[in-house]
Amino acid sequence: KYWGKLKAPQKIAIMDILLSLLEFSASYNSYSNLRMRMHHIPAERPPLNLLRQELAGTSIYLDILQKTTSRFNGNGEEIPKSNGSQGVDTTLDDNTSSCITHFDEKLVGIAEEKLVSFCEQVLREASDLQSSVGETTNMHIHRVLELRSPIIVKVLKGMCLMNNQIFRRHLRDFYPLLVRLICCDQMDIRGAVGDLFRMQLKALLP
Repeated sequence: KYWGKLKAPQKIAIMDILLSLLEFSASYNSYSNLRMRMHHIPAERPPLNLLRQELAGTSIYLDILQKTTSRFNGNGEEIPKSNGSQGVDTTLDDNTSSCITHFDEKLVGIAEEKLVSFCEQVLREASDLQSSVGETTNMHIHRVLELRSPIIVKVLKGMCLMNNQIFRRHLRDFYPLLVRLICCDQMDIRGAVGDLFRMQLKALLP
């Protein structure tokens, strides 16, 4: 509701704050930390974690990055590309219009970088853990993957809504990580990967 009223520097500051909070919770909920805590509690109890906080933060973070990089506004209408002073109050002079356009383009570029980096990090950690699952029968690894699956699914579903041009530009980085998750034991993760392929990859087919 209020996101569109903020200026570019304010939006960037909020992105950075959210990312810092996410990095803290993700570190606390890391695969190694969760496995370590599992050794000190009964098997039927989940380890101490900040998974709910990380999931909520991930949802908000993805939402603002998607809004910033999307080609559509909140009403589902496509936003026209900037062309000189197009879309800018005509009462503003050319220098002011150019400055606003520059800040908007810079904001979108920063948001795209953060979005791609965040998604890639979550996918890489998940795919690395999935690879180790196939090499061991350690139930702790399976349990950790199960605990973290809602966050992985949230990111995959967020990627379904990603600007398709951004997805296409970074497909070479995403694709190997996604392929490794196809064989994941968690059905919800496999389903989310299937949805992502259907929504993003199908559009790339001739």
